[in-house]
Amino acid sequence: MIGIALDNDLGIPFATTYRIACAVGCLAFIFKLGRDYPNERWPRVGFFVALLVNVLLFFTPLVDRPASRGELMLFALPDAIVVLVALVASYKVVNVHQRAVRQQMVFSLIVAVVFCAVVFSLILMNPHASKAG
Repeated sequence: MIGIALDNDLGIPFATTYRIACAVGCLAFIFKLGRDYPNERWPRVGFFVALLVNVLLFFTPLVDRPASRGELMLFALPDAIVVLVALVASYKVVNVHQRAVRQQMVFSLIVAVVFCAVVFSLILMNPHASKAG
């Protein structure tokens, strides 16, 4: 409703406000991780890098298309990658079990990067993506 009101009153396109809401929702989830792990540094680092990534996404061809229901994934996938990188980089390994956990996190990171690359490539290759309606 806020997006429609901003579109009608201020002329801000609904797609833009919808994307901003999706980005804020992802950042709120990462902020909650910081509250859940107050003594850890990785959630704060992940939050600020994810904020930078989300802002930079608005300057890519990925947003030069009509908004869709899957718009949340446009921000959630890179944010998940950023948070996983921050977690893997700060994860201390002192025994075999922790090494296995770190290996699982690295594998999850690789899967997330591949999935994100496939989804973003499909968005960019879509011939209807450049036709803003």
